[in-house]
Amino acid sequence: MQELESSLANKVFCIQELENNLHAQKEVNNRQLEEIKTLNDMLNNEARRIKSLERESDRLRAEISLLESKVISKLFQELHGAFGLRH
Repeated sequence: MQELESSLANKVFCIQELENNLHAQKEVNNRQLEEIKTLNDMLNNEARRIKSLERESDRLRAEISLLESKVISKLFQELHGAFGLRH
């Protein structure tokens, strides 16, 4: 009988240890999940920022292209005027 009680007490202790380990692992998992969520939010913010910078870059390229066209047009006008050329 004493051996049975000892075995039962040992099993109860083992179950408590497993429950403690499970609780500790859940805490670790929750912290990791929160860290993943934070990193994911940061990644999404950076992705939006990159998209915004890409749009700004496209806009600036288009503006530069327009300015280049105007400068070239102006240069041709000045050259035609300087040499008395007509179309």
